[in-house]
Amino acid sequence: MLAGAVLDGPATELREAARTRVSVHFETGDPRQPVLTVCTPDAVRLPDAVVTMTLPPSEVSAGDGRLQAAAATWRVARWWRPPAPRGLPVPPRSGRPVPDLPEGALPPGRLPAPTYDGLVPADLLGAGAGLTPAGDDILAGALVTAHATGDPRLGAWTRAIRAALATRTTTAVSRGMLHQALRGYATPQLAACLDPVCRGLDPAAAVADLLAVGHSSGAALWFGVVHTLETRSMRSAA
Repeated sequence: MLAGAVLDGPATELREAARTRVSVHFETGDPRQPVLTVCTPDAVRLPDAVVTMTLPPSEVSAGDGRLQAAAATWRVARWWRPPAPRGLPVPPRSGRPVPDLPEGALPPGRLPAPTYDGLVPADLLGAGAGLTPAGDDILAGALVTAHATGDPRLGAWTRAIRAALATRTTTAVSRGMLHQALRGYATPQLAACLDPVCRGLDPAAAVADLLAVGHSSGAALWFGVVHTLETRSMRSAA
């Protein structure tokens, strides 16, 4: 339903920002939804995604309930609601251990310091290569986890990430992802990890599914989750 801001509005031309075999990402010029993702069913479904069997060409408009190209029209058949986990407990210390990242799962680069105040968006935003740099994925994982558990750092992180987005460069796809993560929306694979890990259940299968996302995106998202949960109790040591 997040795509409704663009799809249900007046017709507007979209600008292609990135394309893969299974997805195309358009800049919309609309601050309510800066990026619209169109993907096939076998792609990782970002919260802002429109799912189609065939991808549109580079020149396309959105609005009035459809995507319109010169020779084809894609109309909305049904809406889907992206997950936005809420109300989860902080994992009990007596719960199952949180799975570690496999060695080499994250590309080399700056990581948050393992302290209560160690997440510095200005250092992480745009850090790394790919459609969604690892630093941005870490921020997204941390934001979704903070929303899900009512983390007291959420307000400060939100303000810092918005400030970083206003002054620093990253990919259009990351800007769209972070725009939704700032509201707590997640990919299905990320959301599926949070319930078991927060309730002290076995998250191994869900984490394996998340780690399979992208080249390193799933690992970076999981790093953001773990960082948020493991540093929450460190306030007195900050």
